[in-house]
Amino acid sequence: MSFTEHRLKLILDMLKQTKRVNVKELADHLQVSQESIRRDLKELETRGYARRVYGGAVLDQQESDQPFNDRLRVSAREKARIGEAAAALVKDGMKVFIDTGTTTIACLRHLETRKDITVVSNSLAVAAHFFHLPQASVRVLGGRMRSDYQATYGHETVAALKEHFFDLAIIAISAIHSERGFMDFGEDEAVLRRVAKAQAKRSIIVADSSKFGRLGSIHTFGLSEIDAVVTSGVIAREFSDQFKQSNVEIINA
Repeated sequence: MSFTEHRLKLILDMLKQTKRVNVKELADHLQVSQESIRRDLKELETRGYARRVYGGAVLDQQESDQPFNDRLRVSAREKARIGEAAAALVKDGMKVFIDTGTTTIACLRHLETRKDITVVSNSLAVAAHFFHLPQASVRVLGGRMRSDYQATYGHETVAALKEHFFDLAIIAISAIHSERGFMDFGEDEAVLRRVAKAQAKRSIIVADSSKFGRLGSIHTFGLSEIDAVVTSGVIAREFSDQFKQSNVEIINA
């Protein structure tokens, strides 16, 4: 094992124990430069083990491996801002597809004052939210129930979705990579999101900052295939330049 591989193993072991590591502390502990540690963290991120954050990295856990209720608590404040910004795009009388996802759910309470909207979703959480709100007409897509997402998926869900056309599709995503585009971890999610985009006049991605720079396992869309991205904070130039060149609107929450 090379010295670099040995160092990567040590860092990964620390990540598994503490869930988060700091560049300076690692450099001091392993007696290497901070630049070497940054390269190591980038390599661990490329391999899918870590996700770089300001000052260090956190252990990367695929969303599909995390319980739905746990995902709701991750970056809750950031998702709330994104949800509010996404909801502002929904006008009275619109027909909207709302995807399954913790960030899309964050927009729901901001839609309670909209009049005569029609909401279509495969998410049971979305349907439950509007249950007692008479101003919204809700359609739940049938299909195979997945408890890890509290939503329906499969060919029946896709077939039902194709029967609808939307003014707006609010779509979640698992990862956004500068070279591989918008990505997911499961084929079910990717297929449904492609259909939702195709059925909508306008499609937007809602994504918190943790999604940028991640790698998924399935390509869902190219970066130029979406009309807008709703996120928070400043995104890396490698993404903003590509979005600008493709006329993809960036909406900062």
